[in-house]
Amino acid sequence: MMMVAGTTIGAGMLVMPINSAEVGFLATVIELIIFFALMILPALVVVESSQFAPRGSTVSGIMRLEFGNIGFLLANILFYVFVYSLVCAYISGLSSIFAELLGVPEKYHNWFIVATVIPLGLIVIFTSAFADLVNRIFFYLMCVAFLVLVGFSIPNLRADYLASAPVSQQAIMRSIPITFLAFGFHIIIPALSDYLDRNSRDLKIAIIGGLAIPLVVFIIWIAMIHGQASQEQLIQYTREGGSVNIANLIAQGDTSHIKTLNVAITVFSISALLTSFIGVSLALITTLKETFAKKLPKKSSYVISHLEERSENNIYEETDRIETYLNRPLLFLVAFAVPTLVVIFTPAAFIFFLSLAAVIFTIQNLVMPTVALIKMRIKHKELYEQNPTPYRLCLNNIALGILSLVLLVLCFM
Repeated sequence: MMMVAGTTIGAGMLVMPINSAEVGFLATVIELIIFFALMILPALVVVESSQFAPRGSTVSGIMRLEFGNIGFLLANILFYVFVYSLVCAYISGLSSIFAELLGVPEKYHNWFIVATVIPLGLIVIFTSAFADLVNRIFFYLMCVAFLVLVGFSIPNLRADYLASAPVSQQAIMRSIPITFLAFGFHIIIPALSDYLDRNSRDLKIAIIGGLAIPLVVFIIWIAMIHGQASQEQLIQYTREGGSVNIANLIAQGDTSHIKTLNVAITVFSISALLTSFIGVSLALITTLKETFAKKLPKKSSYVISHLEERSENNIYEETDRIETYLNRPLLFLVAFAVPTLVVIFTPAAFIFFLSLAAVIFTIQNLVMPTVALIKMRIKHKELYEQNPTPYRLCLNNIALGILSLVLLVLCFM
């Protein structure tokens, strides 16, 4: 649950004040509730479609089972472009914050990026359990920092500021892709599915509960920002500085709290970026293991043995697990050397691909698994018959097709 919440909060929260400035508090809350409910469905699609896939399979692996090497290749290309861009963004953000805190001279900044990547990468390369532990620690730190910010905000909230309406319909339309992506945690589901031993009940709790936490946090965060500044002030902040100076905004002229607020915001920003980095990196490593697997399953080579018994021997049986050519040092290099070099030498590249994030994410993580599931339900009904307790999402195939179309429309808005 903390992995889902940590990945989600870090991904969308830091830009939310900018995105919601012209939309207003109430309209943003409505958007958040709608997308919270909507984004649960494709997550549960991956839960259903992955239950019959070999352990270690990703969305690309699920596509391979139904559409062969073409589906596998297409899904992998989209995945790597999207995830490497995210990893670049998180490395850039974290190294910049740490460099500023430590006063690293500009001429040593590139070396400092490398020095930052090494401990970050080791967190996720070690084991999934260790990464989960670090993720939990920083998630709780993020919560403490968030509570400090909220505590200073409550006395300053004004109802008339919270009642501000959108400046235009175009403003609402422009805000949709970012609000939509704020609930984008789906790339970690295959890794989470393996971590929870394909237990559909635990996965549903982790997904729904983990996504409910960001919903509440997002609403409080937006109320905190919009309740302390007029809409005109927020728009002016975002146009002039590119972001809201939250410390000054919350302090409301009381400079005695500026230092405390700046510490809280720094801790919050680091924790938000780090928890997102951990979630995305785990998904990247899982996919790299599959891409460089010694032997990939053939098309439609589904597995149901791991659903029949929960014993340790059966769960980790060789026939039910993808083995890879990449050991931990090689995984580290392939996962983090590329984004590190991109951040140092061609930062404009990942910024360009991040601008396409909504489209790439939606196609690879939401639409492709849904299409694969529809085909699997039609062509492989025996999987559900052979498994005594299969998980099946309540939506039928027609509803899944409509869901895919809705998601595609949203990402292109």
